[in-house]
Amino acid sequence: MKKIRSRDYASTEAILSTFAGRPVKYFLIVASVISVLFPVYWLVISAFKLEQDYLAYPPVMFPTRFTLDSFIEIFTRDDILQYFFNTMIVAVATTAITIVVGSMAAYAVVRGPIGAKAKHAFGVWFLIQKMYPAIATAIPVYLVMRSLHLMDTLIALIIMNTSFNLPLVIWLMMGFFEQIPYDMEESAMLDGCGFCSRFFRVVLPVTKPGLIASAILTFVAAWNEFLFAVILTIKNSKTLPVVIAGFITDRGLAWGPMAATALVTLIPVVILVWIVQKDFVNGLAAGAVKG
Repeated sequence: MKKIRSRDYASTEAILSTFAGRPVKYFLIVASVISVLFPVYWLVISAFKLEQDYLAYPPVMFPTRFTLDSFIEIFTRDDILQYFFNTMIVAVATTAITIVVGSMAAYAVVRGPIGAKAKHAFGVWFLIQKMYPAIATAIPVYLVMRSLHLMDTLIALIIMNTSFNLPLVIWLMMGFFEQIPYDMEESAMLDGCGFCSRFFRVVLPVTKPGLIASAILTFVAAWNEFLFAVILTIKNSKTLPVVIAGFITDRGLAWGPMAATALVTLIPVVILVWIVQKDFVNGLAAGAVKG
């Protein structure tokens, strides 16, 4: 009986090994890389194609002629720099406010005088807040912002992006604060540190990976946010996602300028993630382990 079981186990292991062998692994890696890089490649070449090339059918996969006309158009006629700075202001302000407020809220929940069940309930509630569809609040948000005379202002976008990213940051930071031994804070108190000094100089530096991961997720979400940007802006406070969607009109679709604007939108995020990729990955991995 033992021999049969051993033989069956070996057979199952052989089947799995064959299925997940080196050729299959290489195929999956290549397929994954192509699926990720091909859209980026298509975006880049579309931004530099001539009009007759990006309108050609069948599509020109490997163009031999390139032009900067699309970039010249968006920087001169469409005033893309104004919308770029609008997007940057909204993303940076949202990230700063969300990280500061979210960290303090997460610390209050973790170190507050509440039981373990209450902390778990808070965590579940923050996740539920992040999960519900934003479109469900579109009409109330529009009416409130109109009543407050905040339509077509960056303040309205910062408020909405902060409110929708705050629950995720609180939930993520709760996992990091729970891993900090309270003895560290007690030692800081014995050295004469007050609450603010203890929180900002002792606790937060220890949670640096979590702060970076939360900041990157918040920044990318605010940078790419479209729903409230298209509802709450008219002209002065437009962000880049709204501008990209504006190239789709009843007269057709301007592939070249749209691709050029999308490339301009993509580059800052790629550079930012590339700079902090090590800390970002470490923060996500540490959060996954803690969770």
